[in-house]
Order: sequence, then C-alpha cells, then structure tokens
Amino acid sequence: MSDGTMPGSDASGSQSNSLEELVSLLLSINPVHLASKAIDEGGKAINQSRRVVELLISTLENTSVTMNNLNQAATRVNRLLDDVEEPLRAVMPLVGTSLSAMAQMGEIAKNLGELTKRLGPLTTLAENAGSMFGIRPNKPANDA
Repeated sequence: MSDGTMPGSDASGSQSNSLEELVSLLLSINPVHLASKAIDEGGKAINQSRRVVELLISTLENTSVTMNNLNQAATRVNRLLDDVEEPLRAVMPLVGTSLSAMAQMGEIAKNLGELTKRLGPLTTLAENAGSMFGIRPNKPANDA
C-alpha cells in the first residue's frame, strides 16, 4: 500500500488499462468530423462578421445621408435669415418708437379719464348755474 497502488490490483494491469482507454479514446475521435465542425462554426462566424460589417456600412451610409440633409436644412435656414434679417433690422427701431408712442397715448388717455372725473362736479355746477339763467345744456339729439 505504500507504493501508491490500490489493494488487490497490480501496477502493470492498471497501466495497461489506462493505456487501452487512452488508445480507445483516440480511436473514437473522428478527425474529419472535427474538421467539418470547425469549418461550419468558422463559416457561421464569417457570415455573422459579414452581416455585422454590412450593418455597419449601412449605418454609416444612413448617417451620411442624415448629415447631408442637415447641411441642406442649415443652408436653407441661413438663406432665410439672410433674406429676413435686413428688413427686420430696419423695422425694429420703428416698432420700438411706435410702442413707446402707444404707451404715451395710453398715459394721455388715463390722464384725460382722471381729468373728466375731477371736472365732473364743475360740469354739474355749470349746468345748475345755467339753469338758473334759463340756459339749458345741449344734449345730443337722438337720430331715432
């Protein structure tokens, strides 16, 4: 037992058994089958690589078309801005002046409204004074 063999087995028998098993394993390997399997798997890998490259090329072509479309759109926008920018630059100061004039007119209308409110009692007083002297206030005539 101290020599590393199993009890009841002799060393030369186990070696020949192992050798026979190794030889039978080697004989059971079919090199043609292994080669054809490797070729099939290699062919599949090549086909898959070809599809990936084709998809990559297609993606790059689509990106190129998209970039061309974006360049055309940018050119059109620049042309439009060139056509519109100068007239807008000429009109904008006038628009600003018009807006400030409208704001001043609004302020004047507000002041006139406040003035009519303050002159209301004076108007009433003038009407009452006129009626004392027999003067009637002019009222707008109805067209009816």
